[in-house]
Amino acid sequence: MIGLIPAAGSGTRMYPFTRANPKELFPIQRKAVIDHVIETMHAEARINKIFVVVGSHKGAIIDHLGDGSRLNNGDLKIAYLFQEERKGLAHAIYQGKEWINEDFMVHVGDAFIFPKNEIKKAVKIHNEDKPFATILAREIDDPTKYGILKIDKDNNIIDTFEKPTLEQAAPFKTKNGKYVVNLGIYIFNPKFFKYMEETPIGRKDEYQVPDVMKTALKNSEKIKAVIIEGKYLDIGNWESAEEAWKEFKSNQ
Repeated sequence: MIGLIPAAGSGTRMYPFTRANPKELFPIQRKAVIDHVIETMHAEARINKIFVVVGSHKGAIIDHLGDGSRLNNGDLKIAYLFQEERKGLAHAIYQGKEWINEDFMVHVGDAFIFPKNEIKKAVKIHNEDKPFATILAREIDDPTKYGILKIDKDNNIIDTFEKPTLEQAAPFKTKNGKYVVNLGIYIFNPKFFKYMEETPIGRKDEYQVPDVMKTALKNSEKIKAVIIEGKYLDIGNWESAEEAWKEFKSNQ
């Protein structure tokens, strides 16, 4: 399995820090966020080859990570793909089309799960069930800032909706009154690239993963949700970054 880390976003919600620094380098307990991501993928998911998707003003990430040899005992290799235009997360993933021909894990570069070993469950399910995609998810009370998932009794995804209002989210509510949301950590079959090409551009003139998932579902593909019990530490804005710092420190 190959890893892919999208890290080309502009990070405007964390100005002024991100005027000069990629948000993926924001420190959480003496490590950059992207270091935690790579640790999750390499140490826990046993991924030894990782592509990092970068864009303009992201050279500091390359300087920080290098080829990966400084981060481990030598069996991790890191290379870089460049996204010329920021056209959404699915478009960032699509930059791997000419380089990836096997199942691959996508892990956003500005968030990670804790404890990190929960990723093993997703890898195991994907390897055993061999779906088109396996998606990490968690249950929350307020789904309005997330991509929401509708799942059946076997945790197969049957529908998805990006950042709904509470009214739009109502049909997705589970029996316990919560909502299952997508965490931005996926394992895909390389058919992702084919379905990306068949998916029209979406809201904000961007290509988004939920839209590609809907294309796959229309083609009768199986998509599994793996609901984690741990925490999701997001560095999307200052408030979530401060919460992530506190949460990680309290669990050390």
